Amino acid sequence: MSFLFGLMLGAILTILILWRIMPKLMITTQKSKLDYESTLEALQQAAKKAGWNVPHLYDMKKSFEKAGAADVERMHVISMGNGKHAYAIVKNDTDKHILAMMPFRLGVFEDKKGDVYFTGANMGTMSKLFGGNVDKVMGTSAKELEEAFKSIATT
Repeated sequence: MSFLFGLMLGAILTILILWRIMPKLMITTQKSKLDYESTLEALQQAAKKAGWNVPHLYDMKKSFEKAGAADVERMHVISMGNGKHAYAIVKNDTDKHILAMMPFRLGVFEDKKGDVYFTGANMGTMSKLFGGNVDKVMGTSAKELEEAFKSIATT
């Protein structure tokens, strides 16, 4: 009886811990050392310098204001992709489902205090969930972007 109780308690605690930490593992958020407009520009330029295309910049504040939200701070979503990396994944039929995560998107926002942050999926961690070719390609992508953006982040 005490073994089953301990097993169930351990399982419940494990689930609660995972539920609490998984969001922090899947999304990375970094504070920018630049002002808002400079952060937007620096991130786009850094991505391009690293060999990534930046096909679109979404003004989320404008979209929210159109929907009636008047008290929203500045926020944008930057779409970016690397054709070489994308092709290395989608050329395999077994990996084509990853297309749902393309292009990579990076959010840039200003909080109510005026601090600027950029946030995105933690490709390094997420790649491990897929394994194989996807792990290899997404892991490489993660390292490229981490290196490209490190001069913009405060930490």
